[in-house]
Amino acid sequence: MIRYISIYLSLLLFNFSHGQKFYDVNDLNYYLDFSSNTANLKLLEYEINGPVEEIVSFYGNKFTIIKGDSIHWVLGQSKTRNKFSSYLIIKGEYNDIRKLVRREVSGKKYEIIDSDITFSGYFNDYLNFVTKEEFDIISKNRLIGEYLKEYDLIGEYNIRIIRLNEIDYESLDIKGKLKITTDRIIIESNLPTLTRFIGSYDYYLNQNPNFLREGLIRGKNSNNTGVFSLNIDKEKKLSSITTIKIDVDEKGIDTINRQTSFFNIID
Repeated sequence: MIRYISIYLSLLLFNFSHGQKFYDVNDLNYYLDFSSNTANLKLLEYEINGPVEEIVSFYGNKFTIIKGDSIHWVLGQSKTRNKFSSYLIIKGEYNDIRKLVRREVSGKKYEIIDSDITFSGYFNDYLNFVTKEEFDIISKNRLIGEYLKEYDLIGEYNIRIIRLNEIDYESLDIKGKLKITTDRIIIESNLPTLTRFIGSYDYYLNQNPNFLREGLIRGKNSNNTGVFSLNIDKEKKLSSITTIKIDVDEKGIDTINRQTSFFNIID
């Protein structure tokens, strides 16, 4: 009986680990599906749609291979199967590519279409995959950006900081920039307490589009230690942001820090 239970649990674990579908956060139409072993991917101008195979090399490294017609993708897995430390777009016979991956060396010459070695940017910005649950959250959060675009709030604003909490800075002419994008806000200034702030939108904090229409945008701080509320009035050329941050000291005691900054929008 114990043996059957062990086998049953093993099958459950196997099915759970192999039945996952991951989505590309840059374009949610692209995915890696380990339940059907298929993939539809895009990296810059390259695209591939085909079956997926996972291979462990003789050195214990894990790779995900996507089979194409004559050009195949080899993705070096990082800590998890949806994070990658390298990529290789290579032309050749598929069985030869499988042998190359398994041995991580070959005496044959192959035509390399592209790889992370020749890529000048940070390729994980393009090969970044999330789970279905994360996919749903990202999809909802991206609705905020669509609303802001519709309400003509997307853009870069020059600002002058006039007050921080009860401290008046109006006479000091402290300037900065407020950037409202489709997925986040960025505030940069030469005020020591507000040199750079990044916050991302959260659908559950913005469920009423009428508030967005009025210029009230809420979200989470970039380090997920708090939340923010941005208020912008383009007609009156006024803006403010309130941030609430939770700090935990060495004794595990929480401290809530609330800060409100006020700006003028300048030309």
